[in-house]
Amino acid sequence: MKPIILILLIITSLTITSCEKDDNPAPNITTGIIGNIKYGIGDCMPIINESSRIYNNYNGEIYFIIKSDLENLGNGDFEQFKANSIHLNIKNGELVIELPVNTYLVMPKDVYLYSDSNTITIEEGIALNKNYKFWKCTSY
Repeated sequence: MKPIILILLIITSLTITSCEKDDNPAPNITTGIIGNIKYGIGDCMPIINESSRIYNNYNGEIYFIIKSDLENLGNGDFEQFKANSIHLNIKNGELVIELPVNTYLVMPKDVYLYSDSNTITIEEGIALNKNYKFWKCTSY
């Protein structure tokens, strides 16, 4: 009888252990952004229809540049400014980050894009849900 109880205890403990582990925990942020980043690279001339572009989940650095600071940069060193901005290493396109309240331009490491499509405003107590697609042109 004791071996059966021992086996049941081992099975129960293994089951509990496997239930506690979560390989993909839900993001737990209160002020910031959650989303997915897609990235593609290719020709831009002649103009390619957006629907025919191929995007993959992004792997690399993503920068959160304070918009007002960039607008006041003048002739300053943009690369140095960007390097000092909040940045995050993205894997498999997964974007989850707490950010201070502000308005940011979201940019991958090797794409400079200043537009409304990559501008976000972070407000206290709000976790934005936003996805991005970035395209890097190899010819113009």
